[in-house]
Amino acid sequence: MQKKGILTKLARRMRQLRKINKMTQEQLAEKANLHFTYIGEIERTEKNPTITSLEKIAKAFNISLTELVSFPDEKPGVGSNIDTLKKALKLLELAKELGKTEVNRK
Repeated sequence: MQKKGILTKLARRMRQLRKINKMTQEQLAEKANLHFTYIGEIERTEKNPTITSLEKIAKAFNISLTELVSFPDEKPGVGSNIDTLKKALKLLELAKELGKTEVNRK
């Protein structure tokens, strides 16, 4: 998938979630501890957010990172990597949790 394609899908998904949650870009930014202009830039596909920023945005919506980057209106085609992406994100979340556990042990 082209870089701009995934950014467009993410932008659409974020706007959809903001509307569902009746949030402005400013409210989302405040809740996610990000700058409101950054939220706007993501929604206009001008910025490619980091995984850390995506996690903050997901938490602001009270959803998992996997849910944020799943695109329910997208129909997986032949050779679609959406399941692989979902599995990879789950593994990233697990690795992050394991990392927290290791830090707590020290």
